[in-house]
Amino acid sequence: MKYSRPLYIYANERKGTFKVEYLQKIEKEVQAKWKASKAYEEDAPKKAKSKDEKFLATFPFPYMNGRLHLGHTFSLSKCEVIV
Repeated sequence: MKYSRPLYIYANERKGTFKVEYLQKIEKEVQAKWKASKAYEEDAPKKAKSKDEKFLATFPFPYMNGRLHLGHTFSLSKCEVIV
């Protein structure tokens, strides 16, 4: 069999761009929706919360059959930061 071009070029060529173009179209539509809904803008409260306001955060405690690891600290620190 004789090829007009080296074989490695055939292995690297794209089969088609339909899927890529379709996904890019969807991405642009979703980004337009996000921009219209201001999804990336900060939505901070206008006034500060009172110090008497209560907040509940739950943290699943580790099992007794395993050692503590950095993941436990990470989960607990999220509760601490939010409160």
